[in-house]
Amino acid sequence: MFLDVTRRRNPRLIEAAVELHRAGRIPSNCYVVDVDTVAHNAREVVRAAEGSGLQLYQMTKQFGRNPVVAQAIAQSGIDKVVAVDFEEARLLHRHGLTIGHLGHLVQVPGSEIARAVAMQPEVITVFGLPQAVRVAAAAHAAGRVQPVLIRVVGDGDQFYAGQRGGVPLDKLVEIARAVQALAGVTVAGVTSFPCLLWNEAAGRLDPTPNLRTVSEASRLLRDAGFDAPVVNAPSATCIASLGVLRAHGATVVEPGSCLTGHTPLHAVSDQPELPAMVYVTEVTHRSDDVLYALGGGYYPRSRAKQALVFGRDDEPVLARVELDPAEAIDYYGTLHVEQSAGAQVGDTVVYAFRSQVFVSRSFVAAVTFTAGSPEVVGIFDRGGFALGPDLLPVGS
Repeated sequence: MFLDVTRRRNPRLIEAAVELHRAGRIPSNCYVVDVDTVAHNAREVVRAAEGSGLQLYQMTKQFGRNPVVAQAIAQSGIDKVVAVDFEEARLLHRHGLTIGHLGHLVQVPGSEIARAVAMQPEVITVFGLPQAVRVAAAAHAAGRVQPVLIRVVGDGDQFYAGQRGGVPLDKLVEIARAVQALAGVTVAGVTSFPCLLWNEAAGRLDPTPNLRTVSEASRLLRDAGFDAPVVNAPSATCIASLGVLRAHGATVVEPGSCLTGHTPLHAVSDQPELPAMVYVTEVTHRSDDVLYALGGGYYPRSRAKQALVFGRDDEPVLARVELDPAEAIDYYGTLHVEQSAGAQVGDTVVYAFRSQVFVSRSFVAAVTFTAGSPEVVGIFDRGGFALGPDLLPVGS
């Protein structure tokens, strides 16, 4: 999906990935993240958001909750993180990142709520009153008042499978009053997801009904006398979408895929954010014009179309990607090449596609170019844990 733009706009990343893989300095089934370019992208987003009134939280799940990358983004100006589940919050907090937003998309489990409150996040999202009661009890016991966001649901809103839940818009004020009456929490605002989606036909990012719902929800709270100004509007945040989000009343947005240059918009047009991540693996076997590449990091919604196979010739072989159905286990990736193509077992394969590294079985290599040549800062698992030379968790 992003192969052509990466070849044009960040060729050194592909060159480095091939060099490091051939030298055995990174494993197969490994995402390679260009930390310098991610930091550049973060600075560009911060610059674009200045003066707009929009607050930024960085989203890290797409690049595997990697602490090195997250710290680089924080140092570039997006210094608070959103954790979509508590595993992410636990790891990033341990690495000194400031937690901005917890509980969205995944509610904080009951046994973890006290730890969540102790992290002092700016906001915790609740899907209803029962969840708010549990957060309030933990916060009250800790002697603090925890700001919460209420996830709202309106007629016609769009949700991905497995991500539904929230307070119906027509019950928002009633529930908000009940939440506000609890000792230990205060209603800070509202949220939903996804607030933007890619319009394939039009070639642009368009508002979803969810964005109109959170805008209306904020108005309802304001009219009811609440001081709850936060309108958290995540999904497909990038420089090109900041204007439409702000126009619909958003106050907080959560750049994630744009930090690696990987929103759908970046695949079809050159944006200020540059491509900063590729997936590297190797050919394990071949049958006529079909190559099989070691898997573990493929994503069913990757929309990958092509990959580059680097053999012994100067020019790589361009292969067509055959995507497996979502229910398949990605032991291998399937690539189609001409029978005359010289690709062989052991050749390096480079992909660039939409990713959700945190749900993969892949490695992540953080790479910088500080000294001109690529340097591997560290190799991590897909959850952000550092690995040793044996590719096992450090300390195991």
